[in-house]
Amino acid sequence: MALRFLLCPIGLAFAMASPAAALADQQCLANGKSYQVGQVTCLTVSDKSHMARCDLVLNNTSWTKIGDTCPDSTIKPHLHVTPISMPVYRAMPAELTEN
Repeated sequence: MALRFLLCPIGLAFAMASPAAALADQQCLANGKSYQVGQVTCLTVSDKSHMARCDLVLNNTSWTKIGDTCPDSTIKPHLHVTPISMPVYRAMPAELTEN
């Protein structure tokens, strides 16, 4: 009986703590930044840019396309980066040399 009185407050504390985690601020991630639900930005995917809004879909954040093009002021130039796994071409000498 005493064990019940000891465990009941502990169980109640756990039950009250779990809803707080569910109320955490929802954010979308894109282009290395976090966006709040409802914010609109220009997304670049596969070298194509479009306007998108951060939405909440089935309790998960998701980007919803809202336009096919971005205003010129929101398009940010991005660098073309070569993957690390790409070999670098180096010209070979025409003749073998002795060391």
